[in-house]
Amino acid sequence: MNEKSRVASNLWIITCVICITAFLIRLLGIGLYPLQDTSEARYAEMARIMAETNDWITLWFDYNVPFWGKPPLFIWLSALSFKVFGVNEFAARLPSILVSLGVIWFTYKLALFQMGRIAGHLVLLILPTTGIFLALSGAILAGPVMLLSIIMIQTGFWIGWHSDDPKQADRWQYLFFIGCAIALLAKGLAALVLAGLPIFFWCLPKKRLVKFWKKFPCIKGTLVTLLISAPWYIANEIQNPGFLHYFFIGEHFMRYLDSGWEGDRYGAAHAEAIGTIWPLWLGTSFPWSIAIVFLAGKWCVKRYKGRGLPLSDWQFFMLLLFSCPLLFFTFAKNIIWTYALPAAPAMALLLADRWKNSWQQHVKWMTGTALLTPLLISVITIFLANDKGKSSHKYFIELVKQQGLDDPQLLFLYGASFSSRFYSRGKIVSVNTIEALGEVLKDTTRRHALIVSDNDFSSLPDELQQQFEPIGYYKKDTLYLNKVSGLTNR
Repeated sequence: MNEKSRVASNLWIITCVICITAFLIRLLGIGLYPLQDTSEARYAEMARIMAETNDWITLWFDYNVPFWGKPPLFIWLSALSFKVFGVNEFAARLPSILVSLGVIWFTYKLALFQMGRIAGHLVLLILPTTGIFLALSGAILAGPVMLLSIIMIQTGFWIGWHSDDPKQADRWQYLFFIGCAIALLAKGLAALVLAGLPIFFWCLPKKRLVKFWKKFPCIKGTLVTLLISAPWYIANEIQNPGFLHYFFIGEHFMRYLDSGWEGDRYGAAHAEAIGTIWPLWLGTSFPWSIAIVFLAGKWCVKRYKGRGLPLSDWQFFMLLLFSCPLLFFTFAKNIIWTYALPAAPAMALLLADRWKNSWQQHVKWMTGTALLTPLLISVITIFLANDKGKSSHKYFIELVKQQGLDDPQLLFLYGASFSSRFYSRGKIVSVNTIEALGEVLKDTTRRHALIVSDNDFSSLPDELQQQFEPIGYYKKDTLYLNKVSGLTNR
């Protein structure tokens, strides 16, 4: 083995050890802590209802309440996982792990095709150890599936455009259109825009848009996209009239342009200042975002001094892949931290391009930096497993089961949380008025368990308060059990 091969082999070993370690930590941890309110528990409950009802067209926000906010792909995957592994946290989150491995594979193939083996190894080191990527790889959210579609489209475009092998180019060009179909089923038009903006801007110079039409099977490819994605949209509109208007107009435009959008059926808007996406990216893409900022600063200084080299077509494309998603959300007012995820593969590609010829000088630093995220994820997993993380009512549902009661009625005053619905398998009843609670309590043939915030409980009439005794506490909520005498199932 020559020196160059030995060096490459060493990098491959380091990369494999860290990458496998990162995903093993994530895989082993996804079943150790509860599904988090609101997003994780909400989507898990929707997948549970889908698996229970075998309705694979309508997404159900609750029984008899359709959900029009997102396409079904990631819910389908979790529902299928429930069918195979049972209804639990591990099954809910497992599809995101598998999908994230697919994202890594496509990013690796793109790096390998354009920059060579060393750059491919560096991508395998950087991407899985990017904070937001590793965190969301074990969460039941739309982000990982959307990211798979985006990187599939972009990889299919670049290799399909530049490959000298006609058969390889043809395969990747059709993968481009399959990726478009996955995007429509994963996130809708938003995923197509996030994937397509870098491609559009790269194609603007040199009449590349015309070349794209000639190079790619646009008509056949579009038919492939529609054949895969359109049937669900059509079926859902037939089953739920009004879905298409709400989804394409409300979710794709009003949600991002109007921070106080009142048409949102399923949650509150997140009003943030313009440009918030950049600090969100900086924090969530730790630790590699720090390196990007440092290298970007050095490049700007060199350009200012007239010593910076012009960007190649490939470097321009990578820069577009990185910047377009962040610029797209720069002027959006309704954003959350997960919106920084689409920049993660491009960040790995940019760093791999920068370090592919000098990685030996930084190997110790890169190895230490790559280990930070798996270590942090381990700490957070332990933290969440000990019930010190975000809100979840799993503990309350389990505590009720431990009472040994015969068919107790589970009540939630003023709107049941998604986690309480998931862990009770949809049996919890939301009581929205004090009068309704009084009516329920008239049934003395069964025991009643009530989850309520401390403030809301103190507002109940004394005669209702005196019927309950507290048996569990979680943050600002308390679990009460009624103490009606004379019951045979106490």
